[in-house]
Amino acid sequence: MSTAPSNLNCILLNASGAAYNIAPGACIYTPDTIYSPHVPYTSGPQAACGGPFYINAATVGQCPFGIVVAFRGTLPPSTKDPDSWLDWLQDFFAVPVSVPSLPGQVHSGFYNATATIIQKVQTLVLGYNPGPDNPVYVTGHSKGGPMASMAAYILSQSMNVPNVQPVVTFASARPGDPAFRAGYEAVFQQTRYENYDDIVPLMPPSLDFIQSLRSKPMLFFGATGQRLQHMLQSAADWDYVPVGNMRFVTKAHQVIDNESVAEQTADVILEFVEDVMKRDFSSFGDAHSLLPGRGYNSGVCG
Repeated sequence: MSTAPSNLNCILLNASGAAYNIAPGACIYTPDTIYSPHVPYTSGPQAACGGPFYINAATVGQCPFGIVVAFRGTLPPSTKDPDSWLDWLQDFFAVPVSVPSLPGQVHSGFYNATATIIQKVQTLVLGYNPGPDNPVYVTGHSKGGPMASMAAYILSQSMNVPNVQPVVTFASARPGDPAFRAGYEAVFQQTRYENYDDIVPLMPPSLDFIQSLRSKPMLFFGATGQRLQHMLQSAADWDYVPVGNMRFVTKAHQVIDNESVAEQTADVILEFVEDVMKRDFSSFGDAHSLLPGRGYNSGVCG
């Protein structure tokens, strides 16, 4: 049986970063000099793409220890434009739905994105002959995190893909409700890395998060503020939760087993309010990034 390397999670982080090398609007993977050299593909990974302008994408490639499936996240917004940040966050706000292939209720946007490419992902994975000696590792960053969770479950439970391993995600948004989490965790283990000041792992927001933001009236002036308020109101009745075991990267880039959700939320809200007032979201972009020198990379890869 293939043995996973000791730096597996670092390899998966780099595979998630390299998935952004699938060019927007195309389905062509081009290696880069930042992430690609740290993923030991035996040959260049293949791309699975779907949706309008191929907005949904993943890479599938063979490594010496197994098959790696990495789901691409969303491209980051402008750090200086509040409206572009709201447009970006809007992708994480969607109603929960029930679907036959998954337990409980899941985020409709993330499920629909997964559904556009899951058949292609299955075809590519099966082409590498998964089995006892060739396990399947599924990962993703940002929007790619919930896609990875849903895809791993569907591939294993509905598409007869063997030996799908515990999932590892980075900066994953919340994929579904408590019933989804219970059904998913009855089948899968998952490790999710979250970073200090990263807002995405708290999206869609909990009621506590919404109420905390609503206590900051300075956020809701003008057209941008009204848009934010409408987004928060739309999420007030949802009940999205994270899945798996948290590994939290602190401000000092140390990885700890868990972090108080209340403290994590308070830190993110404080940073969000400050950034809105300054109209500069670069700190959130840094917190969400997989680049070397930033929290996720430094914490996971050292």
